[in-house]
Amino acid sequence: MKIKFNNIRDLADARYAAAVMADYIGFSIGDENELPTSTIQEIIGWCSGPEIILEVKNAAAVEKVKALLSILPVNGLEVSANDYPAIKEAISEQNLLWIIDSKINGDKELVKVSPNSKAAEKIKETDPWGISMDCFESVSTGIKDFSDWNDFFEELEIL
Repeated sequence: MKIKFNNIRDLADARYAAAVMADYIGFSIGDENELPTSTIQEIIGWCSGPEIILEVKNAAAVEKVKALLSILPVNGLEVSANDYPAIKEAISEQNLLWIIDSKINGDKELVKVSPNSKAAEKIKETDPWGISMDCFESVSTGIKDFSDWNDFFEELEIL
């Protein structure tokens, strides 16, 4: 099963994703959750393993995406079906993984989940191709409580 962490907020998120051997980590581009490029570079520099996905929130962000593609080791883009044609045309020369409304290559799906026991049970029953989950803000500066994620991944026997 593939694992993707959405909206990486800080190094703690990325390191946690790497620790559970996530396949993808996503950085939001084009909305209020967008991190500065220097922060994304710093996080990527300290984290190895997961592939880097830019989660493009609107087609208006395409110039920003093109700039990031020239300086970051990006493996793919996640876009909405509505924005896909314009974004794909603008950066068609890139060899990227495309995730469109949680579907990869039109048939593989990343099912969005919240880390809890009910979700873990459903995942065990349905055995999806992949799952994705949103990262969260720190409780206070530099402090995050990963206990829900730990319980969730232990139940899935990933930790």
